[in-house]
Amino acid sequence: MPKIFRLCYLVVPLLLSSFSVYGEPDSETEALLNMSLEELMEQTTSISTKSEKLLSKAAAPVFVISADDIRRSGAANIAESLRMAPGVTVTQINPHDWNVSIRGFNDQSGNRFLVMVDGRSISTNASSGTFWRDLQSISMESIEKIEIVRGAGGTIWGVNATNGVINIITRSALNTKNAQLTVGGGSEQQGFGRFDYTKKITEYASVRGYGNYFNVADAKGDKNFKGSSGSGWTNGARFDWNNTQNDIVMADASWIENNDEETGLLTLLKPPYNQAINNDSYNHQNGHFLTKWDHYINAKNRWAVRAFYEHVNNKDFMLQIKSDIFDVDFTHYFSFGERNNVTWGGGYRRTNNDIGNSTMITLNPAVFSNDIYNGFIQDEIALDNDKQWFFTLGSKFSYYSQTRFEVEPTGSLSWHINDKNTLWSSISHAVRVPGNGQTSNTSYLIYNSLRNIGGAKVPVMAQGTGKPGIDAENVNMYQMGWRSELNRGLTADTTLFYSQYDSIISPFFVGSPTFNNSLGIPAIIQKGFTDNNLNAQSYGAELSVNWQTTDWWRNYLSYAFINIDVQPSYAGLKAGFYDINRFEKSTPQHQASLRTNFNVTHNIDFDIWWRYAGSTMVNKRPINAYFNTDMRVAWRPVKSLELSLIGQNLIQTQHLEYQGDFLQPQATYISRSVYAKFNWQF
Repeated sequence: MPKIFRLCYLVVPLLLSSFSVYGEPDSETEALLNMSLEELMEQTTSISTKSEKLLSKAAAPVFVISADDIRRSGAANIAESLRMAPGVTVTQINPHDWNVSIRGFNDQSGNRFLVMVDGRSISTNASSGTFWRDLQSISMESIEKIEIVRGAGGTIWGVNATNGVINIITRSALNTKNAQLTVGGGSEQQGFGRFDYTKKITEYASVRGYGNYFNVADAKGDKNFKGSSGSGWTNGARFDWNNTQNDIVMADASWIENNDEETGLLTLLKPPYNQAINNDSYNHQNGHFLTKWDHYINAKNRWAVRAFYEHVNNKDFMLQIKSDIFDVDFTHYFSFGERNNVTWGGGYRRTNNDIGNSTMITLNPAVFSNDIYNGFIQDEIALDNDKQWFFTLGSKFSYYSQTRFEVEPTGSLSWHINDKNTLWSSISHAVRVPGNGQTSNTSYLIYNSLRNIGGAKVPVMAQGTGKPGIDAENVNMYQMGWRSELNRGLTADTTLFYSQYDSIISPFFVGSPTFNNSLGIPAIIQKGFTDNNLNAQSYGAELSVNWQTTDWWRNYLSYAFINIDVQPSYAGLKAGFYDINRFEKSTPQHQASLRTNFNVTHNIDFDIWWRYAGSTMVNKRPINAYFNTDMRVAWRPVKSLELSLIGQNLIQTQHLEYQGDFLQPQATYISRSVYAKFNWQF
């Protein structure tokens, strides 16, 4: 789409709304700016139980990133903001693409935790994971908060929540006023803009329309190989209705299109047998409609229903994936007697897939469907009259068309020692179901090298296949934690964990290479297969500390340690397309983050963010440990206008965070960058 039309999505709504009167910043943002640390600890979260609970009392390692945290971090996208959370690893591949993982297993598929936007799962059936480049089009100004729970979350959220859940919650139209314009740009974030216009329909109902656009710069790769660039735009609308009595209704719809220029290697069945791809277009299109209805019968009894439809069309040089997804779920919360809080519900998800195959990747059949049926029940039981001790027991029961019946139970015990201290422990079981590329009759063909045979140069090819009937991965996770207000203005949250994984899905070579003509050309072929080849254990510790030194100075520290040990599930396996280092060494053992926020005056902010990540080994390439700093200064000449300047990765001119795999072997360096932002509410 020509850039002039993309700009119209921002300019036309702005002209139409030019009659709006001068407005104040929304009350939600103003409230966050003035919250004390104690008030922040009394925020509620629903990610660990699906029902609202005080963050300070949650019997799980929950971390909440607020809208003000996002604003003051200078993060340009969701992935960058997740670096604030302990136990979450974020590695930047290029200016528009990231890996995100929770407690290890860091790779591009991100398939051992669940990601949701307003409760809508955005995982893909191709890998059962999330591609973070496709979240670039969600504006940071639209986010109310991001809730993160580390550890197995399958009992409440279902399959694929083995290592955690991330829920990105966007702002209600009832909590925004009039119009907001955000524009900016710089050396890497070359240009971005968003316009929101909110119209109050009645006393209880509002609708917000929005559009945004972004464009990121090219990056430098190995040997000056050109890295990736990208751009995208979004249009959408959200409706919220709250009669303050019994019902809350939300409806949200959007259309997203991202276009990225990729680099990679394309396998051919004729000389030279592979071809470097530079500036190949990756196109992602996504449209969705989501609706939610919460009905309150009384203070101790309510139910909620959520349904959405989503269309996805992804295309790159290897594959085209078209998916249509329908998802519905029902949840009921009620109190039974004086000591039992029960949550139960069920849901159904259907995904229809249509795959455009290539020489490199072939799925047979190319048109297929997946179904997931699920139900769950969980009971939080007060064990004493003073309600200091709570025992929670529950389980999820799912039927998945690929792996059949799955059960995901959990149990937790919490002790609310007093208003300032909570101890908790939990045992959970969760599963990850395989992606379609691992279960169907899938063939992967990757060029490796040339070899001389009888005076002729013959290609060496790696040929892998998926396995129908492959089992789900399983994890048993043991956790304990302590959450405390140590002193006025000083809080700490610590977690220890131990995890046992079995039946991890991984490709491996089998047998010896053979010379044959099965591809229609003479070739040496090394066969491989995908199966439940690996087991693993991990253990670690996570810490977050918030210290409000004065009313104008706050500090946020997070630290995470993890150790992962991976073994073949049976003797005689030979490491294949990915070796064991893919799991053991792809995540830094040590990560740390320190953010400090200064309110220099009532209208000037100065923020610094220091980050450290230990060394890794990614796709057989050592990645050095690195230390970096982001800085932000912001000025509000009037309440409704903020001008900010952000510098990112300031310590090093450039550094490497990730090495691409055999399909995209060119590493891309992350450069020092700066950008400016203009935000106006009117």
